[in-house]
Amino acid sequence: MKIKILAAMIALSLATAVSFSQTQTSQSKGGKTQASEAKSSQQKEKKERTVYVSGNLYDSFLHTPLKARVYLMNEDSVVTDSMKTVINSYVKTSRFHFQVPQRAARFIVKAVCEGYEDGYISYDLKPMRRKEGYLLPDIPMKRRRQDDIYKDVELGDVVVHGTRIQMAYRGDTIVYDAAAFNLPEGSMLDGLVRLMPGAELKDNGDIYVNGRKVDYLTLNGKDFFKGKNNIMLENLPYFTVKEVKVYDKSTETSELMGRDVEQKDYVMDVELKREYAMGYIVNTEAGAGSNDRWMARLFGLYYGDKLRVSTFFNANNVNENRKLGQEGEWSPKKLSRGQLTTKQAGVNAEYSDAKLSLKETFDASVDWSGTRTEQRSVSQTFSTGGDIMRRSEYLSKDDDFSLSMRNMLRNQKLGIHSGVNLYYSNTKTMGMSADSTFNDWLMNSNINRTMRRYKNFRANAYISWYKPLNTGDAVMFSATASYGSSKPYESFRIDRTVYETTGDIDLRRRYTDSHSMNYSYTLSAGYRYVLPKVFDIELRTGYCQEFRSAANGNYRFDRFDNELPEQLGWLPSTRDSMMMALDADNSYFHSTLNRYMKNELAIIRSTKKGFLYFILPLSTGRERMIYSGTGLDTIARRTSLKLNPSFQYSTSGKNQFRFVYYGNLSQPSFYSLMPREDTNNPLYRRISNPDLKSEFRHKLEVRKTVKCDSIGMSYWINLDAQLVQNARGTRTAYSSATGAYTYRDDNVNGNWNAKLRYGMDGTFDKKRRLRYTLNTTVAYEHCVDFDIAYDSEASALSKVNTVNLGLGGGLKYKIDKLTVGINGKIDSRFSRSDRENFNALNVYDFRYGTNLQYLIPWVKLDIATDINMFSRRGYDSGEMNTSDLVWNAQLAHTFMKGRVTAKVMAYDILHQLSNKRYSVNAQGRTETWYNTVPRYVMFSMTYKLHVKPCKR
Repeated sequence: MKIKILAAMIALSLATAVSFSQTQTSQSKGGKTQASEAKSSQQKEKKERTVYVSGNLYDSFLHTPLKARVYLMNEDSVVTDSMKTVINSYVKTSRFHFQVPQRAARFIVKAVCEGYEDGYISYDLKPMRRKEGYLLPDIPMKRRRQDDIYKDVELGDVVVHGTRIQMAYRGDTIVYDAAAFNLPEGSMLDGLVRLMPGAELKDNGDIYVNGRKVDYLTLNGKDFFKGKNNIMLENLPYFTVKEVKVYDKSTETSELMGRDVEQKDYVMDVELKREYAMGYIVNTEAGAGSNDRWMARLFGLYYGDKLRVSTFFNANNVNENRKLGQEGEWSPKKLSRGQLTTKQAGVNAEYSDAKLSLKETFDASVDWSGTRTEQRSVSQTFSTGGDIMRRSEYLSKDDDFSLSMRNMLRNQKLGIHSGVNLYYSNTKTMGMSADSTFNDWLMNSNINRTMRRYKNFRANAYISWYKPLNTGDAVMFSATASYGSSKPYESFRIDRTVYETTGDIDLRRRYTDSHSMNYSYTLSAGYRYVLPKVFDIELRTGYCQEFRSAANGNYRFDRFDNELPEQLGWLPSTRDSMMMALDADNSYFHSTLNRYMKNELAIIRSTKKGFLYFILPLSTGRERMIYSGTGLDTIARRTSLKLNPSFQYSTSGKNQFRFVYYGNLSQPSFYSLMPREDTNNPLYRRISNPDLKSEFRHKLEVRKTVKCDSIGMSYWINLDAQLVQNARGTRTAYSSATGAYTYRDDNVNGNWNAKLRYGMDGTFDKKRRLRYTLNTTVAYEHCVDFDIAYDSEASALSKVNTVNLGLGGGLKYKIDKLTVGINGKIDSRFSRSDRENFNALNVYDFRYGTNLQYLIPWVKLDIATDINMFSRRGYDSGEMNTSDLVWNAQLAHTFMKGRVTAKVMAYDILHQLSNKRYSVNAQGRTETWYNTVPRYVMFSMTYKLHVKPCKR
């Protein structure tokens, strides 16, 4: 019995043990399963790395972009994402993009557009290492046959009441509506640009928008005489313009890569009205006026889907840089010097295929110009030993001819970009001048006559290849070559100098025969390494070679005993006579050969919110010079060094920020280090300095732009600063006996400047009829140079501190066909110095005025007028302290269904216009008067023709 009980207890114990073991095992397995499931869940929750796939769709017949809905589906046709296409009218694309997991997969893209058949493509994604973006095949959309979406639709009479807005923001783009501005009939594009809020047009064609310089102009998103803004500004009729857009445009390299890899260009794009998008237009104008003023111009433009051809001719003798009914921005301070007669003609052609992957651009222009310049100036040179005064008068007549051609080819599929540029000029100048130097008494006087004639030729060519790799990286190669020559460069000069203290007279008849030649070429290769979601790193290296030779032969014909003809341009008939007249002390020859390696490191970071760009170019090499002159015939060598680091950070969006730093290390030219003296002019002797050091310039720009759409206002603030280390200064010794100067360049430290600018514009009322603008400037300049040394080579430093204060603004009211504006501006300069005998300078330039433009509806007469008071105070010369009331007016009438416009223009009705300039630095100040175009009244006729293509 006991044995049975014991056996039962053992069996029960074993069963319990087995059951406990199984329970523990089950619990252990369950715990592992739960941990595994939790880990798997965490991995799924972890964000999977993604890449972008992007594509483009278009009308299969017209190749125009379309507004469509695009769906992303998996291989089972299940929709996973969708979006509307984004149309870019600049490059005629209708793009879409999706973010997908970075893993091998097949998906389908479906495009739906009203009036079109659905478009499909399938794509097999095969991820490539670090590649972040993949380009899908284009989707051509076919029109449904039963839907004639191209048919003309006639609408009944519609009356729309509203106020057009002059300026608006579309994302980062500033858009100006050309129809919202009132301009006189016959106006060109420059008239529109001058009226656009926040825009400023300089007389050389440079355009600033909200204080930032526009890099170049484009027409419908395409280049148009790139780098020559005035051609489009002065010849494109205002009536053809629909909108003007200002934005940051990606470079061609960035377009090849499919993302921004370089700093964007700030461009102004002129978009033509739809009716001028195809067909051709002709606009011509001719006019004649009093005081022998005349003008004529012709502009023709053919615009098609693939080909655009334009041609222009412009001839006038009115300086062509003043406009009517505006805010006085053509003030005397901004007029070009002298009286200019110009004749200019050119042609521009551009071909591009439907997808814009192939683009060919050609432009050529020819210029003839003649300038008659009169100049009177008074200068004061600061010196501790007593300031030196100088008065001078100058009269010149210049005749110039120039020819330029440019051809550019871009093949985006192959990644090739190439171009050729040619330039030729021929110039002749005749001049006569007289000047005198004095302090407490008259030191010397000089009268001279000059004639110069010279020809220049330049050519350069380039080719680059940019190849994106499947990994997302890219390789690049480029080659450039250039050639230039200046031959001949001849100068004839007769100088008569009278030293008043001794009564001595120095008479010289000089002839200079100069010519130069240069060439260079560069071969470079680079690799761009992409770190996804971080940076792009680009390494580039290249070999460069530069060669330049120059010969300068100076001759003194006054050394001949026999009498010489008085006319300029005479040369001896024999070589022996020429050699007898050779001024060996002032003649030389040199050639320079520079071979160097250029290495460059760039770090780029581009996102939707901003752009960061750092570049460090460093080049080192060997430079050799062969120099031959009086007392020196040698071969010299030195190590060449170039360093130009730069850093830029900018943000995009409604409120933009921009930070830019540039550094530039530049060595003095090898020629300037050769020991030599220039004694051509007895009053100005220059001695070279072999100990000149390299100069390093630091430039900084910080900018903030804010747009407040809710109240119709925007404002910007800009800080510019510059520091120069080892700046180039001039040691000047002055002879109190003769009034002659001796110059020697040397390095000086302490030069820096800073400028703070603030601007704002906006509207007061909801209908945006009343607009205001305000611009302020505060600038400080610390200028350091060498003081003038009297009868000594030693000279102390001269330090001058100048504060510039500027304030300008205006109000403009526009209702229907009436525009009225008032404006004002003041610029002041205050200069101080601790140097003895320095007179504080307090100079003020200010203007104020009004302008009006109105179209009288019942007679269709366009009236435009402006009147401005220009005043100056604080100048030493009495003729500079003036108040000039300048009044202009224009009447225009259009008839023959808008094809013909008759205009009467009156410039400077009160005969008050003048052109005066002022400058000051550490060594002195100068007040200068120039002649300008006299007042005149001109009558002109404008004819415009527009022909549309036949409907297909």
